[in-house]
Amino acid sequence: MRKTSKIDLIGVPYPVNLLECSRHADEMRPGEELVITLADADVRDNLILILRAMDDIEFDVSNVGRCYQINATKKGSDAPGNDVGITGGI
Repeated sequence: MRKTSKIDLIGVPYPVNLLECSRHADEMRPGEELVITLADADVRDNLILILRAMDDIEFDVSNVGRCYQINATKKGSDAPGNDVGITGGI
């Protein structure tokens, strides 16, 4: 089952909102989804730039009422034993 995390950035000041989103995206495991809700178009544009720079993240942006929603998914398999960044040996 895919894990979904949600972040509500409405009212969170700049640049804390960008840092929070970036931190959550960095901590995502393959197959996990992050749903981000925000109201500021400038923040949306900056988050799009950050997410585009992450080669292992796929995302889409939609309008939800007066807000924006970004659904980001970490690429890769969430199967056991497929941990990225773990290497053997010393």
